[in-house]
Amino acid sequence: DFTSKPIAWRESNIGVLFACASKNIGHPGVTMVVVRKDLLGRANPFTPGVFNYQTNIMADNVWNTIPTFNVDVVGIVMEWIMENGGVHSMERTSIAKSNLMYDMIGDSNGFYGTPVKAESGYRSRMNVPFCVAGGDDRLTDLFLVECWERGIVGLRTVTPFSKSIYLRASLYHGVAYEEVVVLTNFMKEFAAKHTAVEQDSAVVEQQAGVVTPTDSPLFRPAPASPLIQQ
Repeated sequence: DFTSKPIAWRESNIGVLFACASKNIGHPGVTMVVVRKDLLGRANPFTPGVFNYQTNIMADNVWNTIPTFNVDVVGIVMEWIMENGGVHSMERTSIAKSNLMYDMIGDSNGFYGTPVKAESGYRSRMNVPFCVAGGDDRLTDLFLVECWERGIVGLRTVTPFSKSIYLRASLYHGVAYEEVVVLTNFMKEFAAKHTAVEQDSAVVEQQAGVVTPTDSPLFRPAPASPLIQQ
């Protein structure tokens, strides 16, 4: 969730922030480190230079050969974040996107589920885990196929570990609110189709409760064109 919410540096007494760049600020292969100045110069003499923050700072962060393309992308993304309202704007968007997902799951009458309860306080705004029909293999596979047909990909990540019943919707900065609307609308339609019995399309659509991008709390209607007004 790096760059998706303000950090209380002093109140939390943070000494070192060690953040993976991938997803929210750039490409994999870069790590961003923020170090409190009073902690510099205290490294064990056996600390390798690449891990010695004082060494890196004294060398203007080029003590070793850095992945220049990846670093350049981080700079571009940081500029984009600033141009789009900064961290506070990213936070509002992240809350809106994750709420859309969690509310849809909570309103699905158990068709979708998530292992992280709302009262736990640990729900992620960046990655929303969910299962389809309690992890039913047939419906889950069908769900993924129909997602693929609609251009919705990346819900099941291949890992070295055993396959879980849970899929994952990633909501990083690069994913727009409108794209989350597309996903949740499909999920509602899929749930309605596979829980309804002999209902016509009008009833299914009504139960799905389709959302439009203009329902977004972030949406602002564009001003009317002067030509139209004339």
